[in-house]
Amino acid sequence: MTSRPASFRSLKVLESSHSRRALNLFARGGCLLMLASGAARANEPEAPEAPVQAEAPAPGDEAPADDAVWGEEALAQVELPASMTDAARTLEEAPVVVCSGSLHQAYRPGLLLTTPRSSAQREALQFSGCPVNDGVVMVAVGMETQHLKRATCIGGTGGASTATVTWSNGEKSSVELARVAAVMDGGMQVFTSEGTIGSGRHAGHGVRLVTAVPTLTTLAACVQPSGLTANTGVATLTVLDLPTVLDVPAGRQ
Repeated sequence: MTSRPASFRSLKVLESSHSRRALNLFARGGCLLMLASGAARANEPEAPEAPVQAEAPAPGDEAPADDAVWGEEALAQVELPASMTDAARTLEEAPVVVCSGSLHQAYRPGLLLTTPRSSAQREALQFSGCPVNDGVVMVAVGMETQHLKRATCIGGTGGASTATVTWSNGEKSSVELARVAAVMDGGMQVFTSEGTIGSGRHAGHGVRLVTAVPTLTTLAACVQPSGLTANTGVATLTVLDLPTVLDVPAGRQ
């Protein structure tokens, strides 16, 4: 084995120690540069955020036009359902009393769908509330028994009749009614009668009676062998503030 001179070996050790020292210095310098770079970035002012673009309004969120109609004028232009139109018409007539409740009908013998027969019709009204009143309200209305000729479930029922109204103060009124309309409104058969209070409380004032019975249950009973023997529905009786000839003094007629 060839041995090297001591001077040569010391030169190698010196070179290697210089190399390690240089690498360490380089590494330390790199760390210092990284730290300095991070500190510099930390001291830099932050860039301002980009402005947020406002979203375009949806078609339904657009501001109303200058000629838009509001309030009572808008309500006046709305096309109301028939039932609401009738109620509005009643209020325009400045009624004295408006009462609503239930209707009870009885037929003996029962009415058939298309086969005519004679039958006795009885009707009674029981009122549950009077949203418009003058301090005295209706309690009940009894209708005079009507003797129908050749009546069926789809025609020939009802007509002119007499009713007696019982009031909460014990007074009574005699009412003459004549049926003026019978229409289908949704799932109900609606009957309207108008007339005059002939005597008693509010004598001479006009009245309007509106009754309604469900169509399906009525027709279902009509096709039974016994026919329609009983029915229930709703009713509204209005006393109108419309004087008739009976309310006008003789010298002004």
